[in-house]
Amino acid sequence: MENILSNVLTNVEFSAVYNMLSLGIASMLFTSIFLWFARDRVLPKYRLAVMVSATVTSIAAYHYFRMFDSFNAAYGHEGAMDAVSAFAHYNVGYRYVDWFLTVPLLLVELVAVLGLAKDIQSSLLKRLVPAAALMIVLGYPGDVKSNLFGLDNSMWGLLSTIPFLYILYVLWFEMSKSLDKQTEKVRKMFLGLRLLLIATWGVYPITFVLSMNSATVPTGMEVVYREVGYSIADILAKCLFGLIIFSIARIKSAEDDKNFAAQEGH
Repeated sequence: MENILSNVLTNVEFSAVYNMLSLGIASMLFTSIFLWFARDRVLPKYRLAVMVSATVTSIAAYHYFRMFDSFNAAYGHEGAMDAVSAFAHYNVGYRYVDWFLTVPLLLVELVAVLGLAKDIQSSLLKRLVPAAALMIVLGYPGDVKSNLFGLDNSMWGLLSTIPFLYILYVLWFEMSKSLDKQTEKVRKMFLGLRLLLIATWGVYPITFVLSMNSATVPTGMEVVYREVGYSIADILAKCLFGLIIFSIARIKSAEDDKNFAAQEGH
């Protein structure tokens, strides 16, 4: 195959993004199928967390289909399409719509799987969900370099970091108080899950910074950095995260009900 839009993406660059988006579709889709079918393998008390996990990956699967089609339509045609028109036709907004829906839900499943008292759950979610939505909304103008309200992409990135730091505070300090009543096994898994969430979320600002100083139209490598980096982080933060949530729900179900534990072989 000849270079596809060699002035925008080389064959290697195009294939890297194309294959990563394809991997994203497969990961989200089949994780969703597994979680939907496996939701009855936990007690009703913890089923909400598993169903929210399945909802997250289902939403992401849909948006990865849309991103895959949009990327292929924008960058996958041979011919005279230049860098400006290629980038203009690739709808980067699909990612932000996905994150606006799924990032708050990730925090919902994180809280729901612990089986906390309703007042504690409500208090945590009233702080975490709005902060997550605000983080995504503030990040979008910077990623697309819109200069909205006269602010450049670095300012939007800084503004987006404020709710991100607040989420870290709630997860590390406020939620730590809720771990005292958990068993050692659940506590260790939850701490690992929290670290996974922060590690994967850390990919987003790194990818953002790598393309922060670029022109309005990104170079081929900047497109690769953003799409591959975001996709890897998404797969870990949604698929792996959801499967660990399911594992915690199974453990807590077995701890709560000896009959369930015997039935499920725990």
